[in-house]
Amino acid sequence: MDNRVIMKEKNYYTRRNFVKTMGLGMAAAAVPLTGWLQGERLDRYGGLESVSFKPSGFFRLEKADRWWFVTPGGHGFLSFGMNHPDPDYMLQDYNREFWAKKFGAGERNNPVFKKAFIEKVMHDLKVFGMNTIGTHARKEYYGTLTVPYIQGLFFVTIPYWKGPVVRDFADVYGQAFENRCDLVAKRMVEPRRDDPFLIGYTLTDCPVLTDNDAAAHGQDPWGGPAPQLPTWPRVLRNLGAEAPGKKVFVAMMKEKYTNIQSFNLVYHTGFTSWDALLEARNWSPVKSSREIGDGEDNMAFLLDILQQYYKVAYATIRKYDSNHLIFGDIINAQTPPPDEVVSLMTGYSDVVTYQFYGDYDEQVRLIDRWSEMSGKPLFHADSSFSVPYKEMPNPIGAVCPDTPTRANRFIDFATRAFPRHDFIGWNWCGWMDAWEQWKPQRQHSGLQDPFGNYHHPMPEAMSWFGSRLYDFGRNRNVKNIPVYHA
Repeated sequence: MDNRVIMKEKNYYTRRNFVKTMGLGMAAAAVPLTGWLQGERLDRYGGLESVSFKPSGFFRLEKADRWWFVTPGGHGFLSFGMNHPDPDYMLQDYNREFWAKKFGAGERNNPVFKKAFIEKVMHDLKVFGMNTIGTHARKEYYGTLTVPYIQGLFFVTIPYWKGPVVRDFADVYGQAFENRCDLVAKRMVEPRRDDPFLIGYTLTDCPVLTDNDAAAHGQDPWGGPAPQLPTWPRVLRNLGAEAPGKKVFVAMMKEKYTNIQSFNLVYHTGFTSWDALLEARNWSPVKSSREIGDGEDNMAFLLDILQQYYKVAYATIRKYDSNHLIFGDIINAQTPPPDEVVSLMTGYSDVVTYQFYGDYDEQVRLIDRWSEMSGKPLFHADSSFSVPYKEMPNPIGAVCPDTPTRANRFIDFATRAFPRHDFIGWNWCGWMDAWEQWKPQRQHSGLQDPFGNYHHPMPEAMSWFGSRLYDFGRNRNVKNIPVYHA
C-alpha cells in the first residue's frame, strides 16, 4: 500500500501562515515541538513520557525494544537536530545590515543582538520540528541552554575539512598531549558536568586517519577540492629521537623486521642501525608514496596511535565528567576506515557516530556492518541535501535540482533510518545559507537564505516528520507520507 500523498507547490504554506499555523512566535520557550502534533506527551527535554526508564538526572542510553537515548527524567528520546546555528551566518558583508536593523544591533557581543539571535535559533528549531542543537555550534555563545545539545571537543585538530598539516598531528604519547587534553577538558567539560541538557561529547569531526582520508580529491558532496594530506603514522615516524611517538615507531619496527637491512629494503633507506633511524628527522615522506610499501606498517602504527589517543582523551573527559555520554570521533563514512579502525574507535565510544552526505541506500550496508560489529546504536552526526543557486554554486551536501526534491530526499532518509532499532539520531547540516562571497570554495547549505527566508517546502517536510518522529521510531504505520513536486 502506498502511503504517500502528493504536495503541489501552490499548496505550500507561506512563511507567515506556516508560523501562525504552528502557533509559534519569536519569544516562544525552547520546548521541543517533536511529537506534539500527534498528541504525544513529552517531558521538558523532549522525551516521550510513554516510554519510561529509571531516571538518572542525565542523558544516557538504554536498549529495550530499540535503542533509546534516555532523558534525565527517564523517558525515551530520539535526536533530530540542527547544526551550524552560529551568529557568523548573520554577520557577513551581504547581510549584517539587514540583521542589525531587524535585531536592533549588529555586533556579535552586543547583548541585544545575542538575545535576538538565540531567540531566532530556538524559534527555528520549533519551525523545523527539531529537538537538539548538534555538535557544530559554539555552545559557549548561548550561555545556559534549555534544549538538548551535543558538545564538540577537539583534542586533536585533524578534521579533513581543515586541511591538517604536519603540526596538527599531535604526538599522543607525550606529556604535552596529556596537558592539552586536560586544558581542553577543564575549559569545555568541567563546566558542563552537571548540565542535564547536555547529551554528550563528540571528539574530532571526521579526522584524517587513513590514506583514503588523506587522498587528494575534487568536488565531493562532503567538501573539496582538497590536496593530498599528511597522515598520523608518517608524521610521528619523522620526529626526532626525543619524541615518545618516534620511540614507539622504532620499537614496533624492531619487533617486525629481523634487522635494519630488511627495514631499508621496504623504505628505500640506508640506515646503518636502529639508533640511526631513531635519530633521523624528516627521513621519509609524510604523505602516501607509491614507491614505499609501508601500508601494513602504517596501519599497525595507526592502531597503536589511536589506542593511545583514546586512552588519554577518554580518561581526561572522565576525570572532569562521569555523567554524560561520549560519542567519540565522527567517522567519515564517505571514506570509510577499515573494520579494525572502526572497531577500535567504537570500542571506546558509547555510540557509532558517523557522517555521510547521501541517500539511505548509499550507506545502509555500511551502517548495517558497523552496527553489527559494535553492538552499539548509530548516530548520524551531520549531513544534508543541498540545492545550488547563483550565490551558492557549490553547496556542501548531496546536490538536488530543486527544493521539492531536497525535501523528498530528506523524507526518504528520515522515514527509513529512524524505524531502525539501532538508529537514535540525525543532526542536519546546516541552519542558514553561507554565500560564495563568504565561502568561495564550498558553501554550507542551510534551511533559509541569509535573510531568514525559509526554503519551502523544507519547513513543511521537516515539521511533518518531526511531529511523527516517535511514530517512526516505534515502527508505527504512518499514512500519507508527503511527496513534494514543483
